[in-house]
This record gives sequence, C-alpha cells and structure tokens, in this order.
Amino acid sequence: MSVETMSVENLDELAAYPADWQHTEKRIHPGEHLSLPDACLKWYDIRAVDQEATPEVTEEARAFLRTEAAEGRLEFRKEFGFVLNHRCGDKYFMIVCVWRNKNEMCQAIYARDESGYAPYQAAPGTLRATQEVVELDATSHERRGWSRYLQSSRDAAAKQAYLDDACTGQLI
Repeated sequence: MSVETMSVENLDELAAYPADWQHTEKRIHPGEHLSLPDACLKWYDIRAVDQEATPEVTEEARAFLRTEAAEGRLEFRKEFGFVLNHRCGDKYFMIVCVWRNKNEMCQAIYARDESGYAPYQAAPGTLRATQEVVELDATSHERRGWSRYLQSSRDAAAKQAYLDDACTGQLI
C-alpha cells in the first residue's frame, strides 16, 4: 500500500508564530490527593522551570474545588480523576478531569483572576480550548494509568496503584 504525499499550497501561512516566541519548558509537581465526598483526585501543579511554587494559590484552588463540590456545582459520582493546576506566567488555569462511565474522561476548566477561580469562559465558536500541549502530556500519562487500571482486577490494590502512579518531571 502506498502513501501519497499531499502538497499544501499555503504551508507558510499555517502555524506561523512570531520568531521571538519560545515554547517554555514546564515541570509537573505532584501534590497530595484531593479527597472529596464522591471523588479522589490526583493533584498536579504545573509551572515553568524558573517559576517558584505558589502553595497559597494551590490551597486556594483546593478550597475552591471543595466548595464547588459541596454546593453541587461540580458533580462527582464516586470517581477517580486528576487536577492540573497550571501556572502560565501570572495566570492560572485549572483542569479537573474524572474517569466516568468506565472509560471516558470528563473535564471542567477554571481560570483564576484577581477575584479567584471561576469557570473558564470559552471564546464563542464551535472549536473550544481544552488543553495546552504540556497539559496533554500529563493527561497522556493519566490515560495510560487509567487503562492499566481498567485492565487490572480493579480491586483495592489496583486502585492504590493508580493513585500512586504520578506524572513527574519535564513536560514537553
């Protein structure tokens, strides 16, 4: 079977970014799991290599999720999942993902401004921002871990193995 190469006439116009823009190296830092009445979420803080940790923002994010769950604005159904609390310069984005209906990932996205965390307001249109490339690296790790869990006996030991399998290091 041969594979044809398709020529794209406007290739120079696609994915053209300013020459001074650099893809920044980020690192992921696992934190203590967030246990809620109907969910157990692995916790990750993501930031550029040269950025300091902001434990006060992490605690603010964790408190926000506790409140959202307690007040029914963030519904959990006895699930496992993970949180990516991503520092982007002076901004923070938080992605909450849960494994639902056995093999589906559902997510909620939040952004932090001067008044705290709130649901992320997507730009109008059919295509919506979901995850940045480094966030997808972490999500890929979690997807592989969840697949291993689904293929296991899914007993208490397998659940603990999923929770103990943390994404660490550089995200590319």
